[in-house]
Amino acid sequence: MRRKIKFRLALALTPLIVLLVRILGRTIRWRKRYEFSKDRGKIYALWHGHALALTLFGMDRGIYTIASRSEDGEIAARIAEGLGYRVVRGSTEEGRVDKGGRRSAIQLIRALREGHNVAITVDGPKGPAYKVQKGVIFLAQKTGAPIVPAAVRLERYKALKTWDRLMVPLPFTRAEALIGEEIIVREEDDLEEKRLELEKALSELSSSSSSWEDR
Repeated sequence: MRRKIKFRLALALTPLIVLLVRILGRTIRWRKRYEFSKDRGKIYALWHGHALALTLFGMDRGIYTIASRSEDGEIAARIAEGLGYRVVRGSTEEGRVDKGGRRSAIQLIRALREGHNVAITVDGPKGPAYKVQKGVIFLAQKTGAPIVPAAVRLERYKALKTWDRLMVPLPFTRAEALIGEEIIVREEDDLEEKRLELEKALSELSSSSSSWEDR
């Protein structure tokens, strides 16, 4: 009963949360912007801990993302939609019918083939942190969509004591989105090799994001 009350309260507060997050997003001073308009049918791959900052970077672009079918996923989905994202409910674990894996995979495949961009936290939804799950590799192989590794560098932020060490940007911080080389997954490619390639690319980006330097 108490859990249901907390859930309903959280749902009721989502419009306020969206407003506060939008206000925070407007204060961030990005070092340079990214030409989202040039991308069609690409998969943005990011760590769960970088998700909030990169969500602020890509607001109101109609990017597709995924949220679990849990109560926490419902709250996350409503917040993401309020920030201008399109949300598919389910899991990136292909074949996991109980988590909506097949249905969500079909929806994301359709979105990519229609030219929409998709953002996926590749170590989500619950970790382990900094370990790429194969769902994003499967998605790229089935669609031919390029994977774009992405991370964020923040001058000032608070790292939460959560499994993903979520980075919360502080108001008026300077920030920079770090974009890696695109990764293509062909039909004949080994999924594990490509998974490790993406994991290495993201690890290198996130290691360079650990400190802020004026350039």
